[in-house]
Amino acid sequence: MNSVPIFDSLTHPMPNGNWLKHSKIINNFIENQLESMSNFNISHALAVGLGSSIGDYNESEYAKFIYKFSKKIYPIAFFDFSKIKKSNQIYSYLTYLKDLGYIGIKIHPRISGINYSHNLLAEIIVKANELDLGILLCTYFWNKLSSYGASGIHGLYDLLRIIPEQKIILMHGGCIHLLELAEISRQFPNILLDLSFTIIKYEFSSVDLDIQYLFRHFDRRICIGSDSPEFHHSKLRERFDTFSLSIEKYKAENIAYKNLMNYFKIYE
Repeated sequence: MNSVPIFDSLTHPMPNGNWLKHSKIINNFIENQLESMSNFNISHALAVGLGSSIGDYNESEYAKFIYKFSKKIYPIAFFDFSKIKKSNQIYSYLTYLKDLGYIGIKIHPRISGINYSHNLLAEIIVKANELDLGILLCTYFWNKLSSYGASGIHGLYDLLRIIPEQKIILMHGGCIHLLELAEISRQFPNILLDLSFTIIKYEFSSVDLDIQYLFRHFDRRICIGSDSPEFHHSKLRERFDTFSLSIEKYKAENIAYKNLMNYFKIYE
């Protein structure tokens, strides 16, 4: 399946090449990502900021920085909850991000210090959809400072029930709760379940069986990504090719790139 191009749902190339403070990863430059994409048939990618403390990310400059290098890497803005205190500030902030060239926003509850019951979260998602901005919502639930209910899969389910028709990409697919979150997602027609991080992180665990099941039976509702620089494109390619061996090519193409292209209305 190496001939099937991949649209990487989650990468984080940073202007200064740095990454998380505790990480040993270096050389997180966009030039390295472009070379890696070329080597492993990664045709497109989302470039996602995680706030000003990581990699010299600058909200007002990051989209321009990404487009300077490639028209097939699309910038996603970190949604900064410190910029909004009231409901009437949401639309103007989202419009500002769209005007900068971002095609979507990343909502990261753990970094932002919120949970899925945040009083403005549902409205943010609705207004982002109205502006045709994609929504990447992190579903890595584990944080020792968080309440598991409001910050976990039950809190996420409660949020989705409030906004059942909204388009959202659930990043990482709930990780070890992948199959459970897939069953929840079935009830909401515009949810795309992302397997970035999860498809690589849990290799040789029982999660492999869940991924195999979804590749066979849920191909129109999932997408994949590397979570680069946490994982290399070579590993994403290896894992995708492994899971694609026993499925039809059209299903592999849905998972690899078509679902994300349809979500963002990218046709090229």
